[in-house]
Amino acid sequence: MDSWVVGNEVVFRTAAGEEVSGCVFAFDTASNLLIIKENGSHLGVSNLRLLKANSVQEVLSSVKPERPFDLELPAVDLERCRKREEKALQQAELESARVGQGVTKEAQAIFDALVKTMPCVWRGKVIVVLESVLIEEPYTPDSCRSEEEHRATGERVKMVLRLERERLGL
Repeated sequence: MDSWVVGNEVVFRTAAGEEVSGCVFAFDTASNLLIIKENGSHLGVSNLRLLKANSVQEVLSSVKPERPFDLELPAVDLERCRKREEKALQQAELESARVGQGVTKEAQAIFDALVKTMPCVWRGKVIVVLESVLIEEPYTPDSCRSEEEHRATGERVKMVLRLERERLGL
């Protein structure tokens, strides 16, 4: 298709109704794969979108470039990529640890509410708050347990739990 000439600035609508605009970066006729270079979130950054050309419902415009398309890719800072990957993995692990295994939606909602104001972790199906208060099923103030030396912390957690359960309508 003439619209998929490398370098063309295109605007099209996908079968899902999304409007896409960018520069044709590559088009492989054998696989019918289209790669569009879109402007990124800030200057100097681009996104590459890969899609099957047959998912394009309608080409709204296609403009040939005034000068030849620059096929050279920018240098990739591998150290910066490694750091971004490491940070993303750490964030994913943190978020994963905040999801209880085998717990009810109610229990997860209580955990999500508590973790906003206090450090919490799951230990099996038990919510551990401030490393000293255990909240067991059914996750009510009466199911809070703490050592005597952490009694004040336990009372505080019970109060917050009571308020969060009310706020959640439980």
